Amino acid sequence: MNIRKIKEEELEAASLSLANAFFMDPLQRYVFPEEKDNREKSPIHFKSILNYGYLFGDVYTTDDIGGAVVWLRPGETDGSPEMAVAAGLDKLPEEVGTEEMNRFFNAIAFVETFHKEDIPMPHWYTMVIGVDPVHQGKGYGRILLDPVLEQAAADGIPVYLETAQPANVSFYQHLGFRILRELVEPVSGLQLWTFQKG
Repeated sequence: MNIRKIKEEELEAASLSLANAFFMDPLQRYVFPEEKDNREKSPIHFKSILNYGYLFGDVYTTDDIGGAVVWLRPGETDGSPEMAVAAGLDKLPEEVGTEEMNRFFNAIAFVETFHKEDIPMPHWYTMVIGVDPVHQGKGYGRILLDPVLEQAAADGIPVYLETAQPANVSFYQHLGFRILRELVEPVSGLQLWTFQKG
């Protein structure tokens, strides 16, 4: 399986893979509680996140675009309003709904507080990783993570990520991540985990 950096013209296909990957994710279902909205609006949501990674980080995928991972590099994990605008994140309330994006950004802001506390040193940040369900169980997730995990280990730089999906906890632990925090976001009641490797 060939893992490589994504091409700009592949971002649309990758957004569909991520939308499929996160269709049953607790955070995504909280943001888009109606199934129709989840199907129609999640690809738009993920396209902006992929755009952000493409412009300001690294996005890896497979030749079949069966999954994707967005990385932010050490020392570059703090964004800016200008970067958000460049990626189109500012347009999301208009495109997918103000209430929906308020739910998303409020949940992210809650967990981001602990991100800054727990790993203040330069680190790789897994902004998002997902594998289309038709490819799950085939090693895509591990292989998507491998290039940066190997580089981080060689450089002695830690890696940080979060999840709201209970099924992911053992997957990340198997890859050598340790749980930093188990959290409950107070408004949504979402359970969230943060992890560090290295």
